[in-house]
Amino acid sequence: LSELISQLLRAEPYPAARYGSQYSQPGSVMGIDNICELAARLLFSTVEWARNIPFFPELPLPDQVALLRLSWSELSALPLHMAPLLAAAGFHASPMAADRVVAFMDQIRVFQEQVEKLNRLQVDSAEFSCLKAIALFTPGRVG
Repeated sequence: LSELISQLLRAEPYPAARYGSQYSQPGSVMGIDNICELAARLLFSTVEWARNIPFFPELPLPDQVALLRLSWSELSALPLHMAPLLAAAGFHASPMAADRVVAFMDQIRVFQEQVEKLNRLQVDSAEFSCLKAIALFTPGRVG
């Protein structure tokens, strides 16, 4: 088991501190462009991580894609608990219709609640890597 955890830790492409560190300063403002850039970085690092964890590379490519597609939201939220982002940063959105702003801010609120729950758990890097693997390989997913 400890060897598996070591392999999961070695698969991490970037230190957790890189996720949104420039936005975690009090008073910083995060615009839509910055959120999109962060999302792209998270997606890239998640795929890179998955390619380097045990067992995943041996799966057929369609299965790899299906697992990543089905678990992307969990895999994207997990790294952010290690580097608080939206809760610590100001937020600036481009002009949009009021109903879209309300819906978007509701999604942000739900996302922040998930990140706060992870923060309260105070997981270490080994537990964090295991949570990511569990999220990726959760049985019973349809796809």
